[in-house]
Amino acid sequence: MAVAPALHDVIISFSKDAPSSLLEEAKEKVRNTEGAEITHEYTIIPAFAATVPEGMFPELQAMSTDYPPTIEGDGIMTTQDKDGGVQVGI
Repeated sequence: MAVAPALHDVIISFSKDAPSSLLEEAKEKVRNTEGAEITHEYTIIPAFAATVPEGMFPELQAMSTDYPPTIEGDGIMTTQDKDGGVQVGI
């Protein structure tokens, strides 16, 4: 029995000077990948959130050497630790 690939929640973004066609191409790759889905599309920045298999990262990164996408984990960000204390730094 084949094991399903691990899925990751990520934000995929491009620089502001990247052609909009690259963003659309990346979205299309996600839409056409089994198990992957776009979970949010941003309007202020050239980016979208998605759930994708890890094996898709190299394919997305290889889309453009001039305007490579940034792929980072998506999750809840806080300014306090779980006990309510203030954290200093990033």
